[in-house]
Parts: sequence; structure tokens; C-alpha cells
Amino acid sequence: MTHLSNAVPTTPPGAVEVLGRISAALDDLPAHRPVAAKVIAAADDHRSDAKSLGRTLSYDPALTAKVLRLANSAYFGLSGRVSAPAFAVTVVGFSTVRSLAVSAMAGLDDVPDALEGFWDRSVLTAVAAAEFAPRLRAQAPEAFSVGLLARLGQALLVRCDPVEYPLVVAAAADREELLAAEVRRYGATHTRVSAEALAAWAFPDDLAEALVQVDRPGWATPLATCVRLGVELSERILDPARTPRPADQLSAGHVRDAEVDALRAGVTRTAAELVQLLTS
Repeated sequence: MTHLSNAVPTTPPGAVEVLGRISAALDDLPAHRPVAAKVIAAADDHRSDAKSLGRTLSYDPALTAKVLRLANSAYFGLSGRVSAPAFAVTVVGFSTVRSLAVSAMAGLDDVPDALEGFWDRSVLTAVAAAEFAPRLRAQAPEAFSVGLLARLGQALLVRCDPVEYPLVVAAAADREELLAAEVRRYGATHTRVSAEALAAWAFPDDLAEALVQVDRPGWATPLATCVRLGVELSERILDPARTPRPADQLSAGHVRDAEVDALRAGVTRTAAELVQLLTS
């Protein structure tokens, strides 16, 4: 995968500087939340089990509380019955714990005002992507995890380009305009920046590659297709005036628009509950 600082030769010099700052930030962030960084590393270690990951997680009380709240949500069906970090890890899965650790390490507990609706979109995408996973023969926990982090690049862009990136976001009428504006300014979309972050933090290659494929035309892996559809459903819910992208085009004919819209009400309800748990 191409490193951000070398992304596109025609990228404006100012944008090259911003992408360089993002690359530096990816190296620096673990020092700000060292336990979260250790959780990410432990989740990627094949020698880890729920007990050892739960032990590492417990050293960050705020992150532990978030994982416990999620494990006790109706989404996982064990409301009020999960009190130990190790059990919570078993309930939500390693991939979800890893994604929550990334969110904590990246400072997504305090998303700038410029990214209004950031968590709503992220959680809607995650829940929807997990819903599509069985239909596409993908793993639901991985689809949830990648969907949750698909907009991580926006948080990195606004942090490293705090004056200009909010203007880029504000000027875009919809997601498609935003992606085009990001490419013009940075030579990369925020989804690609998210993929670079996952690669930098040693996520499995297939998760980072799935994010690379989300906005790229043509064939995509089942995991990437789940996230494509999750993004599309989240945009249909939050931006009803936007012209929808055909589901059969996004999924190479595997999912129809009627199937996407049939999930709207359930995904909206579930995501609303999870947003409260993840942002409280």
C-alpha cells in the first residue's frame, strides 16, 4: 500500500505537508494512549486469548467501561450480565475491541464540531455492514469493525489540517462531492487515510485492503462490499435528499435496493442505542 506522504505526485505542496503530518501522527498517537496501543497489539497477537486481552484492557478504565457497556447492550443480547473485561472481550470479539482501542487512541471520544454526525455515520455504517455480512459470506465482527473505522481518516484530516479540512467538509453537498474534493486537495479520500491508519497500526492486511476498495470502482472483497453497502445505507438514512447509489452496482448484483431499504428501520434503532453507549 502506498504511503500517504508519497500518495500522488500532483498533490498540491500544502496537501503533501498535511499528509506528512498525518503520517507523523500515526506514529505519535500510541504514546498518548499507551494502553490502547497495547490492546491493539494484543488483539493482533495470535497468542492472546480473552483473559489476557481483558487483562490488558483493564489498565485503561475508560476503554474498559466502553467495552463493558457495549457487551451489555441489547445488540449482543446479554444486557446486565457482563461485568468482567475478559467476558466482555468474548462477547464483543477481538476485532471490535481492537476498533474501540483505535478510536480511543485516535481521540475520537472528542470529535471536532466540524465532523458533526461523525459517530452517527460511523455506527450506522458498522451496524449495517454487519447486517450484510451473512448475505455476502463475510464475517460480521470484521464488517462491524471495519465499518466503525471507515471514517477514521476524517478525524485525522481535521486534526492535521484544522483550518482547511472543515471548509472542504462544509462545501460538499454529499459524500460523493466530499470524496472528490478530498482527492483534489490531498490526492486521497478519507477512506484511504483510514486504510493507511489500519496498515500503520498492523491491522490484518485484509481489513486495510477492504477500506481501500470501499470507494474504488469495480470488484471488491465480500468484506469491502459489506462496508460499501453499510456506508450507502448510513447515507440514505442521514441524507435522504442525496441521490442513492444502486445497491446492485455496489454489490455486483448480490444485494438489491429493496434489501438495503428493508434494513433501514432496524439499523437506525440499533445504531441509536450503540451511539449512546459509545459516546457517553
